Amino acid sequence: MKLLWGQLNRIRPDGESLRRALTGWGKMAMWGLVPILAGVAYQARVSANNARRYPAPGRLIDVGGRRLHLHVMGEGKPTVLLEAAGFGCSVDYLAIQSEISKTTRACTYDRAGMGWSDPCDAPRSVRALVEDLRTLLRCVEIEPPYVLVGGSAGGLIIEFFARTYPEEVVGLVLSDALDGEVLARLPRASAHVMKMVSLGQICARLGVLHLLDPFSLKKLPLDEGSIRSVLTYRAAAWDAARCFLKSLERSEIDLREAPPLRPDLPLRVLTHGLTGDLLGPRGDPELLQEIEPIWQAQQAALAQRSSKGKQIIAEKSGHRIIAQQPDLVLHAIQEVIEAAKQG
Repeated sequence: MKLLWGQLNRIRPDGESLRRALTGWGKMAMWGLVPILAGVAYQARVSANNARRYPAPGRLIDVGGRRLHLHVMGEGKPTVLLEAAGFGCSVDYLAIQSEISKTTRACTYDRAGMGWSDPCDAPRSVRALVEDLRTLLRCVEIEPPYVLVGGSAGGLIIEFFARTYPEEVVGLVLSDALDGEVLARLPRASAHVMKMVSLGQICARLGVLHLLDPFSLKKLPLDEGSIRSVLTYRAAAWDAARCFLKSLERSEIDLREAPPLRPDLPLRVLTHGLTGDLLGPRGDPELLQEIEPIWQAQQAALAQRSSKGKQIIAEKSGHRIIAQQPDLVLHAIQEVIEAAKQG
C-alpha cells in the first residue's frame, strides 16, 4: 500500500506520469482503484458516524495499554459471565443479561477487537483470551465464584477458563459450543472458515459487508439490527476473528494440556436441532454433511464430562441458539445457578 501511494504522489497534473497513468495498463489500474478507494471512504464514513450514534453501554477498562468493554448489570453471587460467539459481542446477550440481572450479577464484555473493545494485533489463543478476561475482572474487582456461559467459538474460551481455574467456576452453560475435542476433528471446517474470514476482512474494509448484510442483521428490530450490523461488519472485528483462527492450533494444544473439567461441575450443553448454518451463511453443503454427525456426537460426549451434566436439544434453533431460542438459554443458566447455590 505504501508503494502504491508513493507512485500516486509522483503524478503531476501536467506531467508525463499523468499521461502514462491514464493510458494503457496505467489507465486500467487507475480506474480499477476508483471503486476500491470509494469503498474504503464509504466504510470510514460509516464507522465514524456509527461510533457517535452508538456509544458503549458499559465501561472501557484499561487492561494494560488497551481497553476492553465491560457491561455489568445487577448484584449478587454467583456472577454470570456471558462470552459471545466468534463473531459476536456483548450486545448479543442483552435480553438474557437483563433477565439474569434481576436475581444476580450478570456481566458481558467484548474481546479485543470485538464490539467496543480496542483491537490487539498479537495472536489470540484461548490462553491469551482467558488471561484478558481475568485481568479485566481483577481491574474492576469482580471476584469469583462465576457461572460461565458461551456459544460457538466462545465455548473454547470458557471451557479453558473452567478447566484451568476450577476453584473459580461453579457452573457452565455451553450453547452449541466448540470444544477442544471437536476442534481437533474438524480441520477442513477450520480451513473453510479461515477462507471465509479472510475474504470478510477485505469486504469489511471496502464497506461491502454493510451493503450486503450476509448475516441478515438488519432484519432484526431497528435499533438492535443497526447496532449489531455496525459492530459485526467493522474491519476490526474480522481482524480479531482471523487472529483467533490463526491461533487455533495453539489453542488446541492449550486445551489438550489443561486439566480435565471438574467431574461434578453443574453443566448444561445446548445443541442445535435444525441443520444448515453451522458454517455460517451459505456454508458448503458437502462439508456440512460431513461435520454434522461429528458435531452431534461430540455435543453428547461433552455433556457426559460431568456427573451433573445435561444435554438439551434446541429443536427450533440452528447454530445461534441465543438468538433463536433465548428462553431456552436463560432457563439453562437459571438451572445452573440454582445447582451452584445448592453445592
